[in-house]
Amino acid sequence: MSVTADGFDASPFLQQLADGLSDAATAKKAVSGVKAAIVFTLKNKGGKEQSWFLDLKNKGTIEKVDKPPKNDVQLILKDADFVKLADGKANGQKLFMNGKLKIKGNMMKATSIETVFKSLDPRPKL
Repeated sequence: MSVTADGFDASPFLQQLADGLSDAATAKKAVSGVKAAIVFTLKNKGGKEQSWFLDLKNKGTIEKVDKPPKNDVQLILKDADFVKLADGKANGQKLFMNGKLKIKGNMMKATSIETVFKSLDPRPKL
C-alpha cells in the first residue's frame, strides 16, 4: 500500500517507514517500543494538508488518512520541517521551541518518534 502523497517531500520517508514496518519483526519491535497511535499532519509549500496515521499501538502500520483518527499524539508541521526531522538534520525539541512543530496529545509519546525513524533508517550508520 502506498503512503506517498503528490507534492509532499516527506513521501519517500513515509514510504520508507511503511516498507520498514512491512517486516513483522520490525513492526512488533516498533509497537513494543512506542505503544502509541501517532498522527502526522503535514502542510506542503502549496498549502495543502495531508495526514498519516502511524499505528504503533496495535498493528505496527502507517496509512494515509483524510481525517485523523483517534490518537495518542498528533504532530503538526510543515512538510519541509518533517523532512529535516526524518533526515536527522533537525531536532524535534528545537522545532517545537521555535513554534515549527505543534504537538497535540501526549508529549512523551512524541519524543519516542525520533527513535522509530532511527531504527527504521535503511541508510548505513557511519
